[in-house]
Amino acid sequence: MVAIGIRYLMGWSMATHSADREHAEWPPHPDRVFMALAAAHYETDGSEGEREALLWLERQGAPSMRAFDATERNTTKAYVPVNDDSSPINKRQRSWKLYPQLSLPVGRNRQDRTFPVAIPSDPTVYLVWPDTPSSEVRDGLESLCIKVIRVGHSASLVQAWVEDSPPEPNLIPTDAVAQRSMRVSGPGRLEHLTAQYSNGRRPDRSRWAGYARTQPEARQDMSNGAFQDRLLVLRRVNGRRMGLESALQLTGKLRNAVVKRCPEPVPEWVSGHTRDGRPSQEPHLAFLPLPFAGSEHADGHLLGLALAIPNSVGPAEVGRCLNPLLGANEDGSMRRVHLYDGANFEWLLEVEDRDSPPLALRSETWTQHARRWATVTPIVFDRHPKGQDREIQAEQMVADACQRIGLPRPVDVVLSQVSLHLGVPHSREFPTMQRKSGKGRRQHSHAMLTFAESVGGPMILGAGRYRGYGMCRPVRWAGDDMK
Repeated sequence: MVAIGIRYLMGWSMATHSADREHAEWPPHPDRVFMALAAAHYETDGSEGEREALLWLERQGAPSMRAFDATERNTTKAYVPVNDDSSPINKRQRSWKLYPQLSLPVGRNRQDRTFPVAIPSDPTVYLVWPDTPSSEVRDGLESLCIKVIRVGHSASLVQAWVEDSPPEPNLIPTDAVAQRSMRVSGPGRLEHLTAQYSNGRRPDRSRWAGYARTQPEARQDMSNGAFQDRLLVLRRVNGRRMGLESALQLTGKLRNAVVKRCPEPVPEWVSGHTRDGRPSQEPHLAFLPLPFAGSEHADGHLLGLALAIPNSVGPAEVGRCLNPLLGANEDGSMRRVHLYDGANFEWLLEVEDRDSPPLALRSETWTQHARRWATVTPIVFDRHPKGQDREIQAEQMVADACQRIGLPRPVDVVLSQVSLHLGVPHSREFPTMQRKSGKGRRQHSHAMLTFAESVGGPMILGAGRYRGYGMCRPVRWAGDDMK
């Protein structure tokens, strides 16, 4: 294993994201770092050992990375003289003078430029490759790193070095649906850069690779359910504001979009049906609403949707089935999902890739471990409780629902028509789900569940769990164990 460490000496990075010129690139894309190393090599008439180090790097593929979240400085347009204008003199100006000292023409055209800046919580980044280079290649890497003074804009000053014992990466290349895309180098990149520079041309963009944040290791002494503890979060980027009671409409449209774009034959874990059309008995893809709820000013409106993936499905299979709809575009920008239902709503969604999204759009908000959980969408009962003890029957059905998804049985279940989370509508405001037979509708209710030990989410319970009903969020009380 070997890594290149990069410390931003000013505490910020000035570099424009190639897929979105209005925003800063953070963390630095591996190909940007490669080009900085190549520039240091050629600007200093570097040794053959440095060249061999660059050739070794381009063969290694996408590195893992260690980078912390960043905020963006507000950007404003600046109008600056440009050097690559074929007609640098303002033609409207009939006469012009020369600066005596610099011999520069007065009145050069100015074009608008933006200089987006990312301000990370920690200005040090690591790029980590699993292979260990030879001593000659390592010496070449060290020589290159010493010469690198900037990554990105000339004001983005850095110190770079070779690190043999880097910290654990928190961004890794993935074949599944990526949370962000980055430009990475590949074989032939150095030759391309050399040829483009010799011909006076800008380099072409390199290939893109998807990255995902690493999963924290699950504690062995805590229970998890049937779903992976990292939700695939989609944020609303356009469309009218809709309340949590619209969850069934939106999750149904998102499910239809996923199934439509999934390669044939659509697997059981995506469709929820076996090859002969019968309902699957195994955990399958669940579609969840993400509301603004649980805080003082919460009003329950939806900030986005999420997909919960069964534990049994690997990253490669997730990517094969979901990338046609949710993968990145060729230019690295996030692909947008269009949900449309006539006059009712029209939404655009994209994978959440921001460093600091709202709490509702953070996977850990819904998957952290806790002893107490309360519903944000009501739990749909498997059957209709009857008789004088129907409340006890309903509580038992909720407890059974926990065991059905691999969680322990709760020690206490309290049913209510209102949620414990602020901003969540009354249970009667949610549309009832129809039985598959078409005869009658299922009852539902909000609930609070208490477990003997902390359990992890996502916790989605009951007959409507694959459509976003029965979704729970942790509840913290004063004096609770925060494990």
